[in-house]
Amino acid sequence: MTRSLSGEATPEELLQLESMLAADDKALERYKLLQQFWNRHDAVSQQAVEEALHNMLGKLNLVPTAYIIQPAPRKKLWRRLSAAAAVVITLGVSGYLYMTGHLKKTGDTALTNLVEKHNTWGTKSTIELTDGSKIWLNADSKIHYPEVFSGPTREVYLNGEAFFDIAKNPSRPFIIHLANGTVRVLGTSFNIRAYDNEKIVETSVATGKVAFIPKPHGKKLHDTVFVTPNNKVRYVLDEEALNVVPTLAEEDKAWTEGRLIFKALTLDEIAIELERNFGKKVTFMDEAPKSYRLTGSFQNNSLDEIMYYLSQTKDFYYRITNSELLIASEAINLR
Repeated sequence: MTRSLSGEATPEELLQLESMLAADDKALERYKLLQQFWNRHDAVSQQAVEEALHNMLGKLNLVPTAYIIQPAPRKKLWRRLSAAAAVVITLGVSGYLYMTGHLKKTGDTALTNLVEKHNTWGTKSTIELTDGSKIWLNADSKIHYPEVFSGPTREVYLNGEAFFDIAKNPSRPFIIHLANGTVRVLGTSFNIRAYDNEKIVETSVATGKVAFIPKPHGKKLHDTVFVTPNNKVRYVLDEEALNVVPTLAEEDKAWTEGRLIFKALTLDEIAIELERNFGKKVTFMDEAPKSYRLTGSFQNNSLDEIMYYLSQTKDFYYRITNSELLIASEAINLR
């Protein structure tokens, strides 16, 4: 049931579930209750949600299934399953043209005389700006910013992922330039994921409100979108699709605390995160493991620990060398 609700169930498992629910009225009742809980949009605390979930499962005589892999037993195995409904406020196209017309271009000329901070694979850093703002820069990420802000705006340029905690200054907006859009705020905290080599740009808001201004990729022109806490704007470049979806801001910034959270990601997608965090090239010896879909949560674990626990949930093998992580569907392929 939980695999179906979380989107991890295979077509065969979905057919099995459908058959079970049709034959067992009590099972159907349990599933409907779980479904109602999963789809709740109340903005409640994590503790309240966890207690309510455990109480409900207790009444149904069900044992909670831990889909989050945690080597340390003291860690909670359940996280919030609810998120606030998305609040989207759009401005007209004329507003888009006005705002983008007053922003700097992201070419090399705009980056002249700016401080550059570049994190390679396996490196993270924290930056404190002169206005009191703080930036957590993820691995394989680059940011340009002035030593001292001057003029009516505070502007930086990002390629990669960063979490921002911006000092409030209503008279001087803070602007983050991306290759495929712009984020404009007054004083708030939020996470941006905008790698040049990825086809999706995401901005997740923890506090306050941000305006996301997408860069056109063709004839389609999107309006500016305002995003509120526990919501995320996703800009899919190839499809030119712009959506705001509920999220858990604490999970989106988990990387700043040494946590890695994988929610129904393919092993191919997980490999990208492992490369960035541990600085080792991931090589698949065959294609099959790439499509394995996995869920797990880790905090300050080694690469070997993470791979061990992931390999217990799917049938694949791995080997770690000084420079590479090798993954294969058969152990013989790693020799």
